[in-house]
Amino acid sequence: MLKVEILKYMKAKNILLLAALTLGFLACEKQAPFDTQSENDYPLILKPYNESGTGSFIYTLSSASTPLVDSVVVTPSRYTTVNWIVNDSVVHTGTKIEKTFAKGIHDLVIEAVTTKGKRTERSGLIIVEPHELWNGPHDLAWDESIKVTKAEMAGVPAGATIMLFFEALADQEYYALRITTPWWGDDLLPQMDGVKDLPSPFSITYDEHCKALVEETGAFIVVGNGLKIKQIICDK
Repeated sequence: MLKVEILKYMKAKNILLLAALTLGFLACEKQAPFDTQSENDYPLILKPYNESGTGSFIYTLSSASTPLVDSVVVTPSRYTTVNWIVNDSVVHTGTKIEKTFAKGIHDLVIEAVTTKGKRTERSGLIIVEPHELWNGPHDLAWDESIKVTKAEMAGVPAGATIMLFFEALADQEYYALRITTPWWGDDLLPQMDGVKDLPSPFSITYDEHCKALVEETGAFIVVGNGLKIKQIICDK
């Protein structure tokens, strides 16, 4: 009787050992990419993902020597090529990128193209060494404003791009944005109404006319209603 019990114990132990070895072998096997589509389907960009649903992305790099490091997940991965397009030129092909860019603001498109020529894309910006003009946040209302002085704009040349980062406040009856000067009526940007869905960041060109107005009047002022301004930067 004792012999039978010992044989049962050894058999059970061997079965457990075999199961453990099998699971270990499967865990060490290289997993194939997860795909739910064929080469005949349109590609999907699964990462990066923007919770706002706009599909736009902003990469901010502290210096021109700091590389942009990121990766893209697409499906069907076996049949899709990823292109990184900066300022209308393909600068890299592949799901992973590690690349530096010159100081300034660069347009970015992440493009996914299948072997059948079907494509999708996501757009964004690469901002390198941004020059900060103002840092918030601040809720805009008609009795509130943000002022950037002539002295703060002294090093900003004509032709620079000024960018406003903001979000729309909830449950507002009226949304508007205006960039003016202390001399009311001399606008860098005339009043825009119904701007709840305006893309952030919003950009204006600081041209010769705008620069002359700021130098003459002493500042530019951001006013409006229903918006939370988070930051104002320029590319030069």
